[in-house]
Amino acid sequence: MEKQKSCMERIEEYLENRLEDIKVALKNDEKREEYESHILSVDKSIIYKVCLSWGGPADYFFIELKKDKEAIYIASIRYQFQDWFDSAERYLEGEEFDLVADMFSYLTEI
Repeated sequence: MEKQKSCMERIEEYLENRLEDIKVALKNDEKREEYESHILSVDKSIIYKVCLSWGGPADYFFIELKKDKEAIYIASIRYQFQDWFDSAERYLEGEEFDLVADMFSYLTEI
């Protein structure tokens, strides 16, 4: 059984297909309606970019806020580290998430 390619290995092909679909949809109203009818959802969120340092290296927290019926809440926190011509990022979970969310909880009140 052949191992499935990773998302990093597949992303360019998928993006190319999506962009081609959009090109076709923009040229024809009927195709555009068809394209739009297949969209599963359009979600609104606010993302704050907290710059901790810049230059080489640089690092940031991206704090995504969402709103439900009762309140605005921190939905995700992504940490990004950049150095010359290279970068890495990951989402925080568990205690790391709680720590950073506590530090920036005031963002839910802005």
